Amino acid sequence: MPAEDRSDSFRAMTSTPIRRSRALFGWLLAGAVVLSACDDPFNEFLLNVPDEPSEAVLFDFFTGRLQDPSAFDAIGSTVVRVDQTTQWDFLFAIESQVSQLLPFSGVADSASQAGLLKSSRTFEEVLVAPEQGYDTGAPLEIAVGDVVVVKSRRDRTQILICNQYLKLEVLEIDMGAGTVLFRYLRNPNCGDRVLEPGMHGEI
Repeated sequence: MPAEDRSDSFRAMTSTPIRRSRALFGWLLAGAVVLSACDDPFNEFLLNVPDEPSEAVLFDFFTGRLQDPSAFDAIGSTVVRVDQTTQWDFLFAIESQVSQLLPFSGVADSASQAGLLKSSRTFEEVLVAPEQGYDTGAPLEIAVGDVVVVKSRRDRTQILICNQYLKLEVLEIDMGAGTVLFRYLRNPNCGDRVLEPGMHGEI
């Protein structure tokens, strides 16, 4: 075969994949533009923050009976006993007549990302949990009316390992009974900091 024919054949063979690659790139680019213009396809799987807050009671860690729960599991959204599980994020304690919430690392030997942040806003005004500023070790003194934003420990039970967020308001502290009553709203979605009732963020 003459050299010029071999050259033509080579150009014909190599030009087809190149044209196909360019066409494929064009389709992919167009698809990316379409997807970016649409709503997040995972949004339909996200849960809204509840419309109404729930309430919980914790007992003094130091003086409460063994069967009385003194800690709160923000991921499970439930009160727990510290002698039965280490899956909790903060507990209630009264020391020298001072009511406190203590994050996990402030009590246990192991480290946790669970943290507390007192807010200057009202419970209703806290619509998004701050991204930073949570104290993971120091006790937080509380009084009736205080609003606290909670970042949970890392949730390792989900596909995405992440923190969850909730806000709480102290409704009542009974020093005689050694209890605290608070209301709270928790965002059930992984890493979503939105705390507005009936809403959720995006992933």
